[in-house]
Amino acid sequence: MRPLLDLQRVDSGIDRLNQRKADLPEQRELDELNEQRSGLAVTHAEAQASLDSVAREQTKLETEIQQIDDKVSHEQSRLYSGEVSNPKELANIQAELDALRRRKSHLEDQELEVMERRETIENEHGDLFTSLAELDGKIADATKRRDDASIEIENELKRFAEERAQLVPTIHPEVLALYEDIRARRGGVAVGALVDGTCRACGLPLSPMQRDEIKRSDEPIIRCENCRRLLVIPEG
Repeated sequence: MRPLLDLQRVDSGIDRLNQRKADLPEQRELDELNEQRSGLAVTHAEAQASLDSVAREQTKLETEIQQIDDKVSHEQSRLYSGEVSNPKELANIQAELDALRRRKSHLEDQELEVMERRETIENEHGDLFTSLAELDGKIADATKRRDDASIEIENELKRFAEERAQLVPTIHPEVLALYEDIRARRGGVAVGALVDGTCRACGLPLSPMQRDEIKRSDEPIIRCENCRRLLVIPEG
């Protein structure tokens, strides 16, 4: 019966490793970081879209201002070239120049406001980019730790599997079948050591009557009267 304790130790180790594998803290951390990054990436994309929009608005204003400058230069050339001598036409040119300068002043005010908005958005965009880079670093670190933990678990599972393969042939098939049945029904624990009259599987003491029966019995299989698990008396 002694190999049963070793088999229980191995199977409990396998159960713990599989449970840890299914719920790796490193994986939970990685999931949280990826969720943060997804939200931040959306905000960053929105900031990029705003930046692109304000850049187009600024370019449009700059183009319109440049067109006005070109037209002012053209009208000033006509005004002072001497080519136009009609007072009414000269007055019309001057009025056009005044209107163009007012329009330009208005556009320049708009451009200044757009440039200020663009600077604000660029700062926000830059901060978001930095935050994304920092998150990417954390994600890379968490991914490595997750992978390292997974490799460690797989190596331990392999070691336990090899040890189990060596133990199983040393146990009588009927005893092994009983062990597997109890383990399936009792939360993975089928065997407990009997130490100082107490079942270490359930933690409850055996009655004086059962302890006396165990001392007098030649039965190879002993079961705890409390939890019905198999009992093994450790050597020594």
